[in-house]
Amino acid sequence: MANTVYEVKEEKVDGLLLVFLIFLGWFGGDKFYAAKSFKGGWKFALIKFAYSIILLGILWNIFDIIQACRKKYQLDFREYFR
Repeated sequence: MANTVYEVKEEKVDGLLLVFLIFLGWFGGDKFYAAKSFKGGWKFALIKFAYSIILLGILWNIFDIIQACRKKYQLDFREYFR
């Protein structure tokens, strides 16, 4: 018998993303971090900020925090429903 070792890769929770979500997520700042560029994240950040003005963005941010803890965070909110 061969002595085989199986390894399971564990994905870690992105701590910096959680910090951005908690402190800047209400204004859409987490979208800039997740997109890795201003060009890719400004639309999503603007939409999230606009939703925060009408208090829907607060729920969106709480949902994003939960998804980041589950390691299933998506830049585009529509990706959760596909």
